[in-house]
Parts: sequence; structure tokens; C-alpha cells
Amino acid sequence: MNNRELEKLEVLDGSRNREVRRKAAVRIEDVAELLNITKLKTQTLAADPTMADFNSLLADLREISDRLNSVAAAIQQRLIR
Repeated sequence: MNNRELEKLEVLDGSRNREVRRKAAVRIEDVAELLNITKLKTQTLAADPTMADFNSLLADLREISDRLNSVAAAIQQRLIR
């Protein structure tokens, strides 16, 4: 492996140095939560929303938010180490 190939590998790995760590490749395990997002349960409405409609939408948004926060935390951990 030549120096250029080693540099590319270290940049992808995130081990080169702190300045280029943000250029590191994202690992599938870090974003795996995104693969588990279910289809939205909230239905299209033809009239005013009910409390159940609102709660369904809120549950959908919470799931998306929780999974995105999990991905963000995993990536932040990689940046900190």
C-alpha cells in the first residue's frame, strides 16, 4: 500500500487526524435505525382531525425523531473518540 492509498484509508476510517474526521465514512451500524422506520400510520384526512388523528401523527413524528436522534448520537460518538 502506497502513501496515497494509506492516506485515503485513514481519512475514510476517521483515524487520520481530528481535522478530517468529519470526512470519515459513515458505518452502516451507525445509521441502522433509519432502516427500521415503519411506514406512517397516520392516514390522509378528508375532514377536521380528531384527537386520535393528532395522536397518531404525534406517534409517527416521535418514532422518526427518536431514530434520527439515535443516528445523531452514534455519529457524535464517532466524532468524539
